[in-house]
Amino acid sequence: MSVHATAHWKGLYPMTSTMIKKLVLAFVGLGAAGGVAIYLLTIPLLHRLPKPGRVSMDGITTIEDAVEACRRTHLQGWEQVAYAQHLVARKFTYSRLNSWDTPSRAFERGMGYCEQQALALKHIYDRLGIESRGVLAFRCAFPAGVIDGIPWPGGFSAHAWLRVRIGDKELDVCPGSVNNTPGVTHFEILSKVRTWHSWLRPFTHLESALENIGRDMMARYSMNKAEETVQLAQAQSLKGAISLMGQYTASRVLCRRSVFLCISAS
Repeated sequence: MSVHATAHWKGLYPMTSTMIKKLVLAFVGLGAAGGVAIYLLTIPLLHRLPKPGRVSMDGITTIEDAVEACRRTHLQGWEQVAYAQHLVARKFTYSRLNSWDTPSRAFERGMGYCEQQALALKHIYDRLGIESRGVLAFRCAFPAGVIDGIPWPGGFSAHAWLRVRIGDKELDVCPGSVNNTPGVTHFEILSKVRTWHSWLRPFTHLESALENIGRDMMARYSMNKAEETVQLAQAQSLKGAISLMGQYTASRVLCRRSVFLCISAS
């Protein structure tokens, strides 16, 4: 390489390095701004969280309480897996309101969405020495239900849950319903199941927070429209009833006048 070419590349290196640093800072800044924007959008949801912020079930409030409860059963293998799964399912109520809670905090609160439920159960399995891994699918079908007091007609959504391995057997384990058991879930998988690596979780968390915001807004909009429809129907019914009452009153007046005229003529 000639002396001029070497000097040229040496001159470009600081420029390239500076450009990369600026790009990295720009992406970091955009990510931080996006995170702040998402958090601000969740504030109305946070204001709707019920009080108190800790719920006890059969003396179980924290993850540690749940681990001790599982150990006291002296169950082993899949029986222990099923017991912990059912415990977490009973403790949790599905909610879109507390997207920023850690799995442990969501467990204490007794409410949360699929990622919080699955990771809370994984914390319990890890302490019990049960092998599990998080998995996710970007398209699953769910039945109708009630979420945060608002009816949900069911539909399609991404979902996260666990796969538990004991020996050579691995089964899907989801604490999203009290009717679930190892190998039996309340949803239908419609896309490829992927391993939910820990490095993916910040991204899936932000995506879930956005989805929770959007679905909650749509659910409240639908509920408000339904209430308006009912109120309009009630108003129309009342108007019809008033109209009928008016016609009835007018008929009675005419009838009385006719009777009076007949009596007067006689």
